[in-house]
Amino acid sequence: MYLLVCLVPFLESGSFWFIAMLGLIFPFLFILVFLLLIYWLIKRKWKRALVPAIALLLSWQQLSVCFAFRFGNDDKNMVSIKPDGSIRVLSWNVARWDEANREARGGQSYRNLMMDWVQMMDADIVCLQEFFECYDPNISVQNIPVIKKMGYPYHYFFPSSKIFEGNFQFGLCIFSKYPILDSGQHLNGAGEHSEGFSYTDIRVNNRVVRVFTTHLESVGFSKKDYEGLGAIESSGNLFRKIKRSYHLRNQQANTLRAYIDTSPYPVIVCGDIDDVPNSFAYYKVRGPLKDAFLERGSGTGGTYQFFSPTLRIDHLFTDPGIRVRQFSRQKLIYSDHYPLLADLEFKRLE
Repeated sequence: MYLLVCLVPFLESGSFWFIAMLGLIFPFLFILVFLLLIYWLIKRKWKRALVPAIALLLSWQQLSVCFAFRFGNDDKNMVSIKPDGSIRVLSWNVARWDEANREARGGQSYRNLMMDWVQMMDADIVCLQEFFECYDPNISVQNIPVIKKMGYPYHYFFPSSKIFEGNFQFGLCIFSKYPILDSGQHLNGAGEHSEGFSYTDIRVNNRVVRVFTTHLESVGFSKKDYEGLGAIESSGNLFRKIKRSYHLRNQQANTLRAYIDTSPYPVIVCGDIDDVPNSFAYYKVRGPLKDAFLERGSGTGGTYQFFSPTLRIDHLFTDPGIRVRQFSRQKLIYSDHYPLLADLEFKRLE
């Protein structure tokens, strides 16, 4: 099982979804294999110890992306001081500003707290997934004007879906303190649980950088799926959802990579890829880019607050010519995803 995970980055088809799922528990498989190695070493069974040792060596590619081998805590409030000459990038799946949970809390949501936190972080570029904008003042206030008043005169909103005669719009939004020269979007073969991707060309002082944000296909489990787990029909439906999501996500990753490769400018890519580091989608989207978490993070860096602390499915990649000065994953309870912050230095860009 452990060695099968080594094949995951090369398995593009949704036909291998059952192998891809092993990537979700890779950190736990690693612990078991590592403990097995220690056990045989203590027992002085050198030949038997050689088996898990070889397995660990063969899995170095996966280990190198699943764990940031640095000491320290990336969750500390690194945002108090931004290094001179750097820009701060914030990426966050805001879960529609907690709108869906408002009724369950008696009309209260975390929206205002989320807005306060965004303002406090004072990022130069803000990339938000599952962004929600309501154009009916009788139902909800608009979010774009609120964020613009925080000091973001430039923005690009790509609503991947619209309902209620366009009054409710959901999608991706990029805010910037720096001028946006151009923008674009692509639905990316989006399914029911994805938002495609968008990009903006932003002039940062005398340089231009292309910033991508994306939300690839998620499984889209419902409460009914969890409650029915164990029943043949419900379990079959759950596995069909898993298989379909892997298939769509891999296709979407291929399309996004093609757009990244044709960028005339250095790139920053961030968003909810909805897959762990040792996956086809991760390797395809990242390509030769730097992973900000691996550069300055520590541990496993889980970004999804449910199921497992090892689920790092939100990512922030940068051009190889961009230096990652600081990185932080903030454990906020306001959304099901944790926000990512990175201070980047562009001194090596031409």
